[in-house]
Amino acid sequence: MKKGCKIALVGGLAVVVGAVACWKWMIRMPLGEFARCALYMAVMDDEICRNELEGNRIGDEVITFPPKEESLQYRYHLFLQMNLRKTSAQLQEEIADMEQRLQESRQYIGQPKEQLEVEFVEQGAE
Repeated sequence: MKKGCKIALVGGLAVVVGAVACWKWMIRMPLGEFARCALYMAVMDDEICRNELEGNRIGDEVITFPPKEESLQYRYHLFLQMNLRKTSAQLQEEIADMEQRLQESRQYIGQPKEQLEVEFVEQGAE
């Protein structure tokens, strides 16, 4: 009887550990929805950057972006990697923040471009 009780206890413990591991590594949202969120965030990020930066100057160089097809593909994969461990609620909150920033970035459309100053910091210097 003692041996059977130990087996049942170890088996129950294994089920609990397996359930916790499954919950920890479980997909947090359907893959299709996750991919749509990443693409939507990539499109918004691309438009925000183009609205705020394209045509401005850093030193003698004018800021230009690659074609949207190339830029979106890179950004899409970047957002897939960055948001892998986020829940649906966290993604929706981040999307709402990006939508707000996109609205704010539209004020730069048609505005005169400016000279941006960039401060370079040497690596290793603190």
